Amino acid sequence: MKAESALITALALFLLTTIQPAISVKLLGYYEFRLREDLPTHIAVEDQDRVWLSLPSRMEVVLFMPKTGEMFAISLPGLPSKILYYEGLVVVALGKAKSVAVIDARTFDVDTLKLKADVVDMYPTKDGIWLALPDVPQVVLFSPLERKVLREVSLNVAAGEGIMAESDGRLWVIDKSYRSLLTVDTASGSVKAYDVGNQTYLLAPAKGGGVWAVTVEGYLIRVTNDLKLAEKVALPAGTVVAPPLLSTDYGSLVYFCRPRNSVGEVFDGSVEEIRLGLMSPWHPTKGPDDTFWFIDITRNGIGVVTISRPPTIRSAWVEKLGDKAFRVFAEVEDREGDVKNVVAVVEQYVGGRLVLNSTFGMGMAQGRAYAGDGNVGIEEGIVKVKVLASDAVNNVAYSHAGNITVKDGVIVGIELKKGEGQGAGIQVYVLVSELLLLIPVVLAVLYVLRKRFYKRK
Repeated sequence: MKAESALITALALFLLTTIQPAISVKLLGYYEFRLREDLPTHIAVEDQDRVWLSLPSRMEVVLFMPKTGEMFAISLPGLPSKILYYEGLVVVALGKAKSVAVIDARTFDVDTLKLKADVVDMYPTKDGIWLALPDVPQVVLFSPLERKVLREVSLNVAAGEGIMAESDGRLWVIDKSYRSLLTVDTASGSVKAYDVGNQTYLLAPAKGGGVWAVTVEGYLIRVTNDLKLAEKVALPAGTVVAPPLLSTDYGSLVYFCRPRNSVGEVFDGSVEEIRLGLMSPWHPTKGPDDTFWFIDITRNGIGVVTISRPPTIRSAWVEKLGDKAFRVFAEVEDREGDVKNVVAVVEQYVGGRLVLNSTFGMGMAQGRAYAGDGNVGIEEGIVKVKVLASDAVNNVAYSHAGNITVKDGVIVGIELKKGEGQGAGIQVYVLVSELLLLIPVVLAVLYVLRKRFYKRK
């Protein structure tokens, strides 16, 4: 059996090396559509069940139902490019037509509005949609609900996508030289310029005001409202960000890179990136609940990525309620605010052997604190208590809460007070249990192989 033991050990070590730290970027889903010769160029997400695609080869916009695969086409009087979903309407820039189309998302009725030049970029705000018209040159604020232009601002705006962003009452655009950022006070109309010092090509709003920009040197820079460089983050070598650069609801940035078929998040100065396999992301857009959707240009499909980090258990502890009763507390935070379950795991040992294993739910007590009550079920031994927290996309974290000493059926002591003994990620905890379950399977396979070997002899 020495060979078998060695194999099991090697297998366990191999699986342990596959443990990865919890990451925020996850591929949620992938949907293929029936188009085979015509590739969509842009995407807008109404909700998880309704996605809109620009199809310039047919002069159409297509409503795609990811779950059922159904598709509905709407003909347009121009070549559709950039597309946005805005309060029950679908707004489409029409190339070579100097106009935008407004489609009612329910009736499919189409209205068009003529403009002074072709629209090369669109950026949605609460007051309407900013349209970039570099050939004029100007940007205009367009109201899809009223079907009219509300405001015109003369600016030397660059001819590209992802070159506008609104943040804290200011509209930011990239100058046509691609070396300066122009900022417009949307109340007064005053314009100021920030010299980047190098070429830049994408913008996204920064949390608390200001803007993020991508430079051709491979950096993300954050410029404040008073035109100061506040932050500079290096992207992975070889990163070419596919337009547009996107922001999450809590202030991080999400980028897609076609050359490496990857997606990354930038948060608190650090970069986290995952590969998308053979998928090549094209013109991503933000959907509901911090999901990000993209067209896969290598196949006729749409990918969906979620950005969600595991909850953080700031502290967990146990307090005695009575001779046999105890209460478990945990302070839980989650960056995205999507905590789903907080559970106490209770393991009761007698003579070092696990005899009872149970869980119970924990509810909100006050602030970020969760609480739940349990009871000891042994006469003498140790009760180990852990807390597990999971979120809406099944990220999980755990922490030790305390060890309860039991004598004569009564709680006599609790070790690991508040703030002590915080654990690592749940991945290791789960994997060890899975390895223990795997060992009998491996032994069974080895037993069968060994019997066959001796039969052949």
